[in-house]
Parts: sequence; C-alpha cells; structure tokens
Amino acid sequence: MIVVYSILLLVSLLFYIQFEGAFSFYLFCFVAAYPVIFGILTYIVKKKLRVGFDCADKTALRGNSVPINLIIDNDSSLPVPNCEITLRYSTEFGIQTETVKIHTPVFPKNSQVLTVRISYKHYGTLNIEIAKVRIFDILRIIRRRIKLRSASSNTSIVIFPDHIPIANRINDYSESGLESETYSKTKKGDDASEIFDIHTYNEGDKISRIHWKLSAKQDEMMVKDYSLPTTNGILLVIDFSGLTSDHAVLDRMDTLIDAIAAISMHLAEYETAHSILWCARNADGYEKRQVTDLESYTETMGALIGGGLRTARSSPAEVISEQSSGSARYAHIIYCTNGFDDRIRSMLTGSGYGYRYTVLDTAADNSRGYTDGNLSYIPLPINAVAESLENIAI
Repeated sequence: MIVVYSILLLVSLLFYIQFEGAFSFYLFCFVAAYPVIFGILTYIVKKKLRVGFDCADKTALRGNSVPINLIIDNDSSLPVPNCEITLRYSTEFGIQTETVKIHTPVFPKNSQVLTVRISYKHYGTLNIEIAKVRIFDILRIIRRRIKLRSASSNTSIVIFPDHIPIANRINDYSESGLESETYSKTKKGDDASEIFDIHTYNEGDKISRIHWKLSAKQDEMMVKDYSLPTTNGILLVIDFSGLTSDHAVLDRMDTLIDAIAAISMHLAEYETAHSILWCARNADGYEKRQVTDLESYTETMGALIGGGLRTARSSPAEVISEQSSGSARYAHIIYCTNGFDDRIRSMLTGSGYGYRYTVLDTAADNSRGYTDGNLSYIPLPINAVAESLENIAI
C-alpha cells in the first residue's frame, strides 16, 4: 500500500501544481500529513486495545469443530479499520504447526467477541496462541503491533479418544488370589470386611448377618449385605517411548490411545476394575490410575492425554521392573507400544508382575502375531484397532 500512497501523493502534488487554489492546497497538505496524523491516531488506539481468549481449556472429540472465542476490547474513541490477529496452533510433538490470520474492523468504545472454529484430527493437547496482533490504517500504510497479555493469549484443546466398541470376553480373576481394596458399587457379595447395604429382614436372610445393635435401636430386624471385592486383575500400559518425530508419529500415537481407550471403556462398561499406567511429567516419572466405571474412565483419559504425551522417561516397562517384588500384582498385563524388543520383553516377563502378558505393537505393520509362554504378541496396524483386538480374551 506504500505504492498506492506514493501515487496519491504524486497525484495530489500534480493536481496542486495544475490547479492552484485553496482546495488543491488543502488536499495536498492532507495527503502529505496522512502518515503523521494516522501514526498518532493508531498509537493512541494501540495503548487502549486488548485482545485475548475468553475461554478456559476445552475438550473435544477428534475431528469435531470447537468454538474458540476471541475478545477484542477497544477502550478508545477511535475505530480500527483493520485489525489483523495471527493465531498459531500446534501439538506438543511440534510436527504440525499451523497459522491462521483473521482480519476484522474494531469499533470504538466496544467489546467484540470473535468466534473461531477449530478442529483437529489427532489426539493430544492442541495448544493455541495469539502469535501477534497488528492494527492498520485504512490504507495499510501505518501499522502498530499490540502488546499481548500472556495470561489470556494462550489456550488449549484436549482431543479425546473416539469410542471404538468391542465385544471381547472378560475373564473372571476373582479366584486368582490377587488382593483387592475396591468393592462393587452395584453388587453385593460375601466379604464381611466391608458392608454393602443394610435392609430390613426378609425371609431367607441369614441369621448370622443380622445387625443386632441397629436392630435394637430400630426395634425391627436389620440385616447386613456384605460387599463384593472387585479384583483389579488387569493392568493396561501405554508406552510412547518408541514414537519418533516422523510423519507417522501422530497416527501411531492415535492408534495406541485408541487401543487403550477401547479396552478400558469396555471394562468400565462392565464395571471391571483395572488400572492404566503411563509415563508422566511428575516427581515419580509415571502415573497409575484405577478405573472402575465410566466416570473414572473419563477422568483417567483426561489425565493421560491432557497431562502431556511426550516424557523424558524411556519406558513404563522400567516402572514395572522397578516395582516388581517377585510376586504377581496383576493377572493380565496388556502392553501397548510402538516397537517391542528383547529389552522390554525381559523387563516384563522377568518382573513377575503379571501372570499373563499381551503386547500390542503399532510398529509391527507386516509382522504376524505369536504366543511364547505367557506372552502373546499382536501387531496393531494404524487405524485397525477393532480388528486387532477382536481375538483378545481380556
């Protein structure tokens, strides 16, 4: 636009030379003084213009459009013909970074809400930042950069896993000899250490379960129902250590998360208690969450994906090896990884942490599954989770 202004300045000068008079003189003076006048006006607006996100961090399913609101506050009495907002969004792996430029006028003494819809096709945390904000005069000759406030110039979207329905058989590990500290919330059992419910006496109730003290207070027979231990016999492990920053890393990461999420949701739907282990950015270097129902499943997936998928620790197999005491803690360990090797095998099977191991490997696109002792190896091709899981007895 500098070229356009130069042409206008030259034309106004020629017009003044050809047609001497007050009008041509004032016109030339205005065009000549234009940069100074609008330089001052844009500087005034710059001091009183604020741009930021109004939303807290959000969650969304993969591919769904999420509205992100930008708040533009102009406390000055001057309008802005053109405000340019540059948004930059990227994943924590830094492989895909994209920028979007938004142009909008800004009215004086006004607060505007600008809604931008963003979707993303991979799991993880999508970090969105306002990279820069610039304002221009009507001819785009003068530009001013707006200072951003760090607290409101960043937001993020946590992309949650899709629901992949599976119908795998779930083994009963209640007789496996593993200890349990959790109990079913919907079913009663025979564990006298925990009371499930108390009700009035019905014909057929066992005399040994009468709550004598409460019966004396209520002046009627009250009977205790004992709890049903939910054996936490399954450990799901997700290992991102084999992922490298290549073009397929996001697809492989999605496949690992899909596998863990599909198995965990299937177990949660049947109220089968299990745990999920992954490396994390905390003092211990890992995190292990117990899942007993759909609510705890959602919380655990949020912690897994929202907490960051790239970590410094090499492999959760190290955690299993370090925590091993020689006795089994789980009946079945399902280990999802990208690159299964002899080192991971020795740490798993040598730990004695589980009775049985199943390895799902996204790096084994052309390999065939096999069973070796108490370890089963199953290839997990990208975007073929349901097919790979259909023959697993969980």
